[in-house]
Amino acid sequence: MTKPLPKATQFFGRYAPIGGLRGPELPREGARAGGKIRIVHGHEIAPSIGRDVDDEPAPGRKRRQRVAINALTDVLEYEHQRGRISAEAYAAGRYVDRLLEAASGRRTGQEFGERNRAALSPFSLQQALALRIDAARDAARLREAMAREVGAESARIVALVVGDGLSFRAIARLDRRASGKAREGAPVEGRGRDCERAARRIGGLFREGLEALAAAWEKQGRPV
Repeated sequence: MTKPLPKATQFFGRYAPIGGLRGPELPREGARAGGKIRIVHGHEIAPSIGRDVDDEPAPGRKRRQRVAINALTDVLEYEHQRGRISAEAYAAGRYVDRLLEAASGRRTGQEFGERNRAALSPFSLQQALALRIDAARDAARLREAMAREVGAESARIVALVVGDGLSFRAIARLDRRASGKAREGAPVEGRGRDCERAARRIGGLFREGLEALAAAWEKQGRPV
């Protein structure tokens, strides 16, 4: 069973109170687009370009600015905004996301030469292929390291949620289908008491897995 985060660290990180931080005027907080967007105020490290010398923060700290965040971007954002995972676990999840995304080409398909191949030189295509191979190797090393640190099941869940964008309920439904307990044609987003119970368990493994990964990588460094 997942233990709740200490209140002192529950909203630490980008969702901590913004206080008197500098930054642009922000849109009001609340739901948009029929509940598909939820604007929340927070803060992030400010870019250094065009910054005045007087804006330099204290040694060892980075200047931050207030920002508007869509808390419904993905499960990582949703869980972090509600204090269910720490800032360190959130950062670990984003690291996993970057490596798995690079391997799958979700955001960089054109850069890897998957489209408009005629516009790319043979050298560019070879370079793109080499980058894809390197990214796939990094993702494989990451998955192996995750399994060692948190176990195969938690590692699988983290990869499915972060890498494939599946919800806890969707994973529960897929697991039931794989075990033969659900009809093949049933919706992935199945409901019911058993599905909700399984989804809660998967959510707990997801949070515990991220926290464990963050703690392990803090001690020994990230695997890639």
